[in-house]
Amino acid sequence: MKRVLFVLWILIAVVFTATDFFIEDAMLTNSAQPKLGGTLRLALPSTPESFLLYGSLDSSAYSVIMGPLMSPLVEYHPITNEIRPAIAKSWTVSSDGKQVWFYIRDAYWSDGKPITADDVIFTMQYFVMNKYARGNSVDRFTIPDEKGVNKPVTWTKINNKVVRADLPSPYGAFLTVLTAVYIYPKHKLEPLIDKNDLASVNKLWLTNTPPSEIVVNGPYKLSQVIVDQKIVLEKNPYFWKKDKYGNQLPYFDKLEYLIIKDAEIRLAKFIAGEIDYTAVSASDYPRLKQIEVAGNAPYLLFASKPIGSTPSPVHIAFNFDVANPKLRELFRKTEFREAMEYALNRERIIEEIYNGLAIPGGGLVLPTNKAFYNPKVEQLMRSFDLKKAASILDSLGLVDKNKDGLRDFPDGTTFEFTILVQNQPKDYQQIAYVFSEELKKIGVKTNLQILDSSVVGQMFGAGNFECGIRAFGNQPDPQLRKAIWQPGQQLYYWHYSTMDKNTNPPSPVFSEMFDWEKRIWDIFEKAQIEMNQKKRKTLYDEWQELYYKYLPVIFVARQMNFFGCHKSIGNVVQSKEGLPTFTIWTTFRK
Repeated sequence: MKRVLFVLWILIAVVFTATDFFIEDAMLTNSAQPKLGGTLRLALPSTPESFLLYGSLDSSAYSVIMGPLMSPLVEYHPITNEIRPAIAKSWTVSSDGKQVWFYIRDAYWSDGKPITADDVIFTMQYFVMNKYARGNSVDRFTIPDEKGVNKPVTWTKINNKVVRADLPSPYGAFLTVLTAVYIYPKHKLEPLIDKNDLASVNKLWLTNTPPSEIVVNGPYKLSQVIVDQKIVLEKNPYFWKKDKYGNQLPYFDKLEYLIIKDAEIRLAKFIAGEIDYTAVSASDYPRLKQIEVAGNAPYLLFASKPIGSTPSPVHIAFNFDVANPKLRELFRKTEFREAMEYALNRERIIEEIYNGLAIPGGGLVLPTNKAFYNPKVEQLMRSFDLKKAASILDSLGLVDKNKDGLRDFPDGTTFEFTILVQNQPKDYQQIAYVFSEELKKIGVKTNLQILDSSVVGQMFGAGNFECGIRAFGNQPDPQLRKAIWQPGQQLYYWHYSTMDKNTNPPSPVFSEMFDWEKRIWDIFEKAQIEMNQKKRKTLYDEWQELYYKYLPVIFVARQMNFFGCHKSIGNVVQSKEGLPTFTIWTTFRK
């Protein structure tokens, strides 16, 4: 009877079932079948302190665990950034958006044991939702119910291959946060946990654990650890991905990480051909590119369209709540902020500051994030035009009354404002200089205030600035940046009066919001509980358009990302969108 009821409930659920993913579609080459075998060589700055993701806060550990050793329930597509199946071959969302069934594929641990629903529930219980685990994700899986009471997401085993997540309320970013949940083996780890001391999980699978004891579900398994020298992984014979030719992935037999603490030495070893793939700094890229163009390099360099959260896209903000009443009235006018965007010479900034290696704007959502990016914002950005900027300022009554070359307020006092900028990174200051120089050409007086970054952060946090230059990193899902871009939130620093700081958590003050801000607030509230990803994108498309139309902040530029790859590595290509594709399971030695 229970089985019948379960089937009936599935039939009335919203039809949102992802296709079963088994053939790896990141294979972009049109050449013959790739070669199998060999060793892929990468680098790490330090030896991982643990091979348990949730027991560590170590970036080197993350590099080895997240992808090479372990797989999540769902994952990002390496090209489109869309969410696709992983350990879960598909999922179904209920009609009310509060239950999600995950159907686990026929996959196995590296010791040959099947991956089951028990492993998912074990991972959630003892690691993800364990507040004593150093790398827990309790906050991401604790959400308000319909009454606003924070409650955890709970998990129920339906059978060995089906697990259900019960959400306190619909949660649009649920699949996004699941991409960072890597599933661990219950049969190996549960016996090692002290149930009376849940902090004991932080002592599991440390670097001194014999590699044979570490059971994984990723493309590679641990083979050797030589502290401060190298980490060696070998092909996992039970990995579940195959290519279009029927080859089991990965192609390489081994993945070797060299431990190299010094960044200059890492770069030297890459140039010498001892490392196959690496990120390259913006400062090193021009020099290395010259060597490549001259034909004297064993590598290829890629200047990629921006991906990931760093470096952050720089923006200019005018304080809607500034103490000076004349500036406050002016800064709140959309027309004034339009004039400021017309006065922003993005092309000059990109050429002079970023050596041409940046894109204009780059805020909110990156163009490479196909899951959420709205290309319409490219047409909404106002191109540099000082005549238009000057004309708007004239219409606002900001004209040179005393013929001293500077614009004045209608009462005859000089129109001027101070630009607050931190001393690092240097491009922030350089942007401020260029912006000031262009404004000076149309009679706008600015004063630069360059301070230590910690002091600047405190001043922004207190709303103690007139105009400022700042940057926030991108995230793959806009919901993860709600605290920045939704009016009334903690980091909406250019209009703090939309937030009541006397409540905990702060509550929105709608009377202080413009109509477009109220709409943005509403968009985030709706998108947060919308489980249909297409509908979420429609909402976030509108949000992006509103930002570029009304300019609560003005996005300047986002530096590109740079990568280098040894010429002997196959299946590393750059897409027509400018994105290099490299995965440890689809590359091979030519």
